[in-house]
This record gives sequence, C-alpha cells and structure tokens, in this order.
Amino acid sequence: MASAQRENARKEKQLKKERKIRITIWVILLVVVFGLAAMRVAEIDFTGIKNKLSGGVLTSAIEADVYPYSLDSASGVKLDFINDKLIAQTDTSCRVLNPADAKELYSFSSGYANPIMTMSGKYLFTIDQGGTRLRLDSTKDNIYESTIENTVLCGDVSANGCVVYATRSSSNKTEVVVSNISLKKLAKIRVKDGYVVAVAIDSTGKKFTYATVNSKSAKLVTTLHTCYVGDDEPKAKLDYVDSNLLDISYAKSGDLYYVAAESLHVIKNQKKDVEVFANGKAYTVTYNYTPDGRLVYVYSKYADASENYVAYVSSNGKVKTSIKLKQKPKFVSCNSEICVLFSDKVVTYSVNKGEKKATYKCDDSVQSANKLSSKVFITRHQLIDVLED
Repeated sequence: MASAQRENARKEKQLKKERKIRITIWVILLVVVFGLAAMRVAEIDFTGIKNKLSGGVLTSAIEADVYPYSLDSASGVKLDFINDKLIAQTDTSCRVLNPADAKELYSFSSGYANPIMTMSGKYLFTIDQGGTRLRLDSTKDNIYESTIENTVLCGDVSANGCVVYATRSSSNKTEVVVSNISLKKLAKIRVKDGYVVAVAIDSTGKKFTYATVNSKSAKLVTTLHTCYVGDDEPKAKLDYVDSNLLDISYAKSGDLYYVAAESLHVIKNQKKDVEVFANGKAYTVTYNYTPDGRLVYVYSKYADASENYVAYVSSNGKVKTSIKLKQKPKFVSCNSEICVLFSDKVVTYSVNKGEKKATYKCDDSVQSANKLSSKVFITRHQLIDVLED
C-alpha cells in the first residue's frame, strides 16, 4: 500500500514538471512572436499610411520603376493636373494618368494638325487651331467631337463643360460662339472690327470675354469685350494701346487676368480695370495658374534682366507674395507650393510667405516642373519623371 502511494506521488510530481516545461516553452514562443511583430511594425512608414488614407491629392508612395514614363512625342510635352489626375498632352495625343503608378485612366488621339487644349473642372477642350474640328472630353471619356463650318482660332472651357470659341470664315467674318455640354449654342456674336486673338470663359459658364486686335491712329490696340451669356451687347470694351496680349483667363472668383508682354491687369466685375503693373513696368518671363485660377507671374523690371521676381497675384489685383530670384527661370507652376524651374535646379517656395522650401537638382533638358504633394513631376523630351530633394 505504501509502495503504491509513493508511485502515485512520483507520477504527480512528473506531471507537474512536464506542465511547467510546456508553459515555459509557450511563454518563450509568445515572446518571440510578439518580438517579430514589433520589429515588423517598426518598419512601417506611418506617414505613407496617413497619406494613403487621408484622401489627399497624391499618396506619398510611388511604385518603383514607374518613372521615367515615356510618351509618344520627342518634344512639346505638356503636363498638368486636374484634381488628383495627371494630364499629359503631346502633339498627337492626351493621356489621363494616376500619378502614383502612371496607370492610364483614359486617353485619346485627336489627329489634329495643331491641337490646342484648355482645362477646367474635369473637362478638357481641344481645338484644331486653323482647322475645323473641336472636341470635349472628361477625365473618363469623350463627350463629343464636332466639325464646324469655319476655321477655329481659339477656345476655352468652363468647369461645367460650357465652351467658348472663335471662328473665321473665308470672307474674313469672325464669330464668337458659346455652347453648352450638349452643343446647344448659348451665345453667338459677330465681331465687326478687329481680329480675335483670345477668348476666355468663367467657371460657371455665364461670363465670357474675347480680345480683338486692331489698328487705331497708327497704333496697335487690343480691345477686351466682356460679356454675359444672354446679353445682346458686351458689358464693357476696354482698350490697351501698344499692348502685346499673351493670355486672358478667369479666376474662380469670376475676375479676369489680362497678361501682356509688358504689363498685367485684372478686370473686376467684367468692367473695372485694375492695373497691377503698368505698360513697360514689368516684362513677362513666364506665368501659370493655380488650380482655382489665380495667377503666378514671373517678370523682370527691364528687358533681359538677370534679376527676376515671382508675384503671386490674387484676383483682386493685389500682389500677395513677391519672391526675388537671382537667375532667370524657365517655368513656373503652383499647386500646394510655388515651383520654379531654373536651368540647373527646381526650387519650391511657400505660397503665402514666399520662403524657400526645397531644392531639387536637374539639368537643362528639363522643360517643366509641377509639385504635387511631396513629389516634383518634370518633363524632359518625351519623358515624365519624378525628382527627389
């Protein structure tokens, strides 16, 4: 009996020992697993995750080996952005790309001899300048393509898909037409004097302007005709003597920028001229617009000056930010930051204070530079590439 009790006690002691060993092994395994998990978590770029989940314009992650991205043209590549999409235009095609992975979302080849494209909202309006065709696309598909009777001179598009364009017939009669997304004509103006050199339409499609050039008293005069859709006559006619017009464009506010070779103006409420830089006080070097249509303007104080200035001009005509540059830039753009391309580098500046943010090295083959989120997208020859600071 005593022998049996001793045997049972021995077996129980052995079982306790085995249970202790098993518990120890499991504890060790759990420590190893949690340790590996912690190491894995430490490798995660939480900034990248935040950018991906935040719904921002562009995630910080760009897939490896995507850039440089090759296009179908050796020259003349134009790069822009609509919302979170990259628009790449060449002399033969247009592609809508996802900037993060360069995945093609939509593309078309117009076959136009001289395609000129304008963009607003989600719409892209392309005319065959000197030809008779025009088309409207969204960032997803084609809305329409149309052949008109006369040659088209210039055009522009609003954020709701309304377009304005000017045509000229063989008898030298010029017309300005506004039509909606269904090709219904909302306005048609026969231009009685001067040659139409530019048109613009605001984001609502309710305001438009056309500029004509004529000779008066042996001087070249550019006249702005500001109009409202539905009115029979222009709201105002503004004359600019000896002014070489480069561009007219509406800001989202509805005010109009008038950019000339040697001056800059803002037209408020379709009738009031605000002189930002008088004729001969600013020599235009390059310019561009923000996503909401405000102007970023690079100029010098006299022709061929080495010192240049960047002016961020609000739609009321006030220069909100001014940046002095020691060398002449090739290109300027502005999304979240002002991005200035020089022959050997790209420099970014804050929009509100003009302070330098980052510098990216490049060479003279780079033709344009646009900063989107934390990346600088450049074009060189037929390539789109990304710069790192």
